Amino acid sequence: MSVHPVLARPGRRHHLPEAAAIVDPCPWADYARALARRDTLAVAVTSSPVRPRVPADTTGYRHTLVHNGGLARTSRRLHGLGVRAVLAGSPRGIPLAERLAAELHLPADPATVLRRCDRGEQARVLSQAQVDVPCTWRTDELTAALAWWRISALPAIWLLPAAVGVPATPMLCRSSGEITAAWRQLRRTAHLHSGSGHLVLREHLSGRRYTAHSLTRPAPEPDHEPVHTVTDVWSHSHTASGLLARVDLLPRHGMLARALALYTLRVLQVLGVRAGGARCHLIYEPERGPLLLSAAAAADSSPADQALQAATGIDRLGGVLDTVLPPGATALMHPSTRRHVVRVRLNARCGGVLDPDRLAALRALPTVVHLTDTLTASAPVEPMTSSHTAVGEVVLSHPRTQAIEADYQHIRRLEATGLYLSGGNR
Repeated sequence: MSVHPVLARPGRRHHLPEAAAIVDPCPWADYARALARRDTLAVAVTSSPVRPRVPADTTGYRHTLVHNGGLARTSRRLHGLGVRAVLAGSPRGIPLAERLAAELHLPADPATVLRRCDRGEQARVLSQAQVDVPCTWRTDELTAALAWWRISALPAIWLLPAAVGVPATPMLCRSSGEITAAWRQLRRTAHLHSGSGHLVLREHLSGRRYTAHSLTRPAPEPDHEPVHTVTDVWSHSHTASGLLARVDLLPRHGMLARALALYTLRVLQVLGVRAGGARCHLIYEPERGPLLLSAAAAADSSPADQALQAATGIDRLGGVLDTVLPPGATALMHPSTRRHVVRVRLNARCGGVLDPDRLAALRALPTVVHLTDTLTASAPVEPMTSSHTAVGEVVLSHPRTQAIEADYQHIRRLEATGLYLSGGNR
């Protein structure tokens, strides 16, 4: 792959090693390891800790720069390290990543960055572009939220942070009183983790949810458009109580996956994604088709990445790096047979510990290819209250869906018969 001239800064000292900067890296997108595999210097950029929040994960990075507000100073330091690409390591890093990329003359558009990390702005610009989206209102004032609620006449709405990536459980509200009760705490959480106190009110929809991952290569010429590719689409299944139960990789040539991918490509175009990875959370309403819930111009990794690569040849983070740097030495895998991949979430109803015998039986199931590190014998278990948390995740992969379904049902039986030992049975 040739590197487009826009990615190379004039006057670069040629003896510098190739380097990439990851802004606000997080543990679930291990760019440090992905960059090490291609002998590229990994530089972490963290925001100045002006407010308490979850710190960035800089494990494995050769250099860590703390951005204290001086954009020109930070960009000069990155240039001095030979940085040729800047990527957001998490949704909260998107605004700074685009500002730094613009300073380094890399593909970016800081003036429209909210489109790529804010639910309310996404709904607004997509609606203006005549792309169907859920009915949504963005505000940081409770009085404005209540006024919109009365005017909208919706039977129920979701109240959630406008900023994508804030670890807050959306609140389902059916009255002004419920909106008022949830407002203060949710707004405080949004400001704590994103610096923005804006919330969105979004109509409650009951369709199936999906996640579409994509790669964007920068425009080959200044007057050309970036090239977007949807790499994989996943279907979400929830329990009766609303907890996430499993996530299935959809066959890429199926009609549903194609419909979701076409909609996602239009979304990426309107939101102005210029380079790198992105993920879109969608809902499918039978009478309306796909609708965007949120998008983030940052790649997401998961415990299923190795199974995904074995099944499809897709290297999640390696593919993102290939869009902004010369291709790495690792060749794309070509699976010899079609495999299905399912991510199973383990959700405990009560606290306790993981039973060693049943955990060993789970681990021995023929389609199990990965368990998260939290799943160890006698590990403590907390009851799950939202889809943001889980006891752990089990990845299943096999050429036959029947084999996966048999093991999935076996896992649920193990949960029901004592996988989570209560305190009195230890």
